[in-house]
Amino acid sequence: MVRPRILHCDDPNCPHERQKIFSDWIRQNLPQRNFLVSDLDFILCDKTSRQIMWLEVKTRNKNILFNHWQYRLFADLAKCLRLGMKTFLPEWTFMGYHNIRFENTFFDDGKVFFDNQEISEEELKNRLSI
Repeated sequence: MVRPRILHCDDPNCPHERQKIFSDWIRQNLPQRNFLVSDLDFILCDKTSRQIMWLEVKTRNKNILFNHWQYRLFADLAKCLRLGMKTFLPEWTFMGYHNIRFENTFFDDGKVFFDNQEISEEELKNRLSI
């Protein structure tokens, strides 16, 4: 059985919703053996400082901790990346996997949280300037 997806936007041409078409295809066409589907929202990579950071962004106060499997998946993959970089890319630094949560949709309509700690837009800009 395919788990139905909740639309976040009424506009079917919204880029956020259009990306979900492939997610739906995966759910409908690949084996259903405890198959979970996720994506990672952003990978920040600074070639000068040789730093990489992963970001998962949630809006409307949705907390990734409610999707425990997704949080565990990214946390475990982050551990693997950190260890692998020490061996294979020692000149690079993995700055971690982080969550950004907007109370509503953006800075101008509610609070913002970085790893569940409230943060200002300016503070977030500084944190992400790896």
